[in-house]
Amino acid sequence: MPLNRLSLQRQAEITDLVNALTLHAGMAYPEAPLKKLIQDTIPDVLIREDDFDGNSHVKGAVFRKSKTFPRSIIAIQSNQTKRSKTFSLAHEFGHYVLKHNPSRNYYIDDMPFDGTKHMQDEAEANFFAQTLLMPRDVFMKVDKPFVSDQSIADFFGVSESVVRVRREWLKRNGY
Repeated sequence: MPLNRLSLQRQAEITDLVNALTLHAGMAYPEAPLKKLIQDTIPDVLIREDDFDGNSHVKGAVFRKSKTFPRSIIAIQSNQTKRSKTFSLAHEFGHYVLKHNPSRNYYIDDMPFDGTKHMQDEAEANFFAQTLLMPRDVFMKVDKPFVSDQSIADFFGVSESVVRVRREWLKRNGY
């Protein structure tokens, strides 16, 4: 996950958006289930797992309610670990909330980082997911020198690599 794709201003905007969503919901992850937070924001959303016809390159997809889609859908790749599914769900929720690809009413995560607008969208969705799943104040309370990355990952239900990337984002912002 590239760390340098977002300006400090964009990081602050996304952080403010996550804070507004959790304030509106009156709950935050990890105390509240991720699906509940999503359903509070998108009441009619259908959250599902799919193997995308065996295409393991597709990690998830978002479909906005429209003439084509009678209700919003967030789908994540079923062939992932539970921790990867948690991150993918938060990541796809980020695409929805950040309104990525509004002209087509859907967003499919199937491309590698390549320096394009898509890459920027991916960096934003990754930052959104990390901020939602590991709120700064909670992360700072558990991220101590004697606490392993595995223990922190267990606490938040994410992978160790996500913990390390979150720490790097926070350090770049004076954590």
